[in-house]
Amino acid sequence: MRIKLQIGIILVTLLLLFGAVLWIKDVRSRIHDLPSIMESGRLSVLTDSSRLGFSVKGDSVFGFQYEIIKAFADTLGLELVITEQNDFQANLEDIKSGDYDIIANFIPITSEWKKDAVFTKPLLISRQVLVQRIINDSTQSIKITNQLQLADDSIYIPLHSPFKMRLKNLSNEIANNINIFEMKNVSSEQLVRMVSNGNIKYTICDEKSASRLKLQYPNINVSLPIGFEQQLGWVVHPQSTLLLEKLNNFLDDFMYSSAYWKIYRKYY
Repeated sequence: MRIKLQIGIILVTLLLLFGAVLWIKDVRSRIHDLPSIMESGRLSVLTDSSRLGFSVKGDSVFGFQYEIIKAFADTLGLELVITEQNDFQANLEDIKSGDYDIIANFIPITSEWKKDAVFTKPLLISRQVLVQRIINDSTQSIKITNQLQLADDSIYIPLHSPFKMRLKNLSNEIANNINIFEMKNVSSEQLVRMVSNGNIKYTICDEKSASRLKLQYPNINVSLPIGFEQQLGWVVHPQSTLLLEKLNNFLDDFMYSSAYWKIYRKYY
């Protein structure tokens, strides 16, 4: 009886190991590096739904990062397939599983995220600022004038935002709790609109985007930084080394071209 039980355990263990090997092979087979991407004729990209990511208005398709990644796809003669997804953690999982090739979204290049992803060269350097409503239009007065005043207050961010760690660090720095509320299926840009409309009190946004959004929502204030400047880049799968090299070479050339600065001035 004991021998049969041991044999059964061994067989189950072998089946589990065999299944794990097949799963790993399946995942690896779906990870696209440049040769397989070129063969498929498609570049699959994740970004967020915003002016800086990807937006559709009527018959027009636009977005700062969309226009850059579109230029990259065009140089390779590839069809660009865009998927909007505002959940950064879900984006990472989709990249790791091989379902997509690139996350074209501004992500802080930190040691924390380098454990799970490989970054392109930086596309932008910016810092996060607090977005709050102006209390009095005539005096432009605001409630929060320094970071210490955020103690025990609430800030809303997109679900699994890569900037959540910045808020946690700020909470430690001021030695007080900051309540962080994560909202599903929204972008930072949509949260800025919610602050302007009075639906939520505060959110955070990168400084360059916030300055542009203030032109659209003049009743918000974006003057209070909550951290230092950070490099922001895109993400590819760690095994997509040829894709990363090609993309970085493209960015090295494109970001110094007149075409890039035409796009930059359009959005900033």
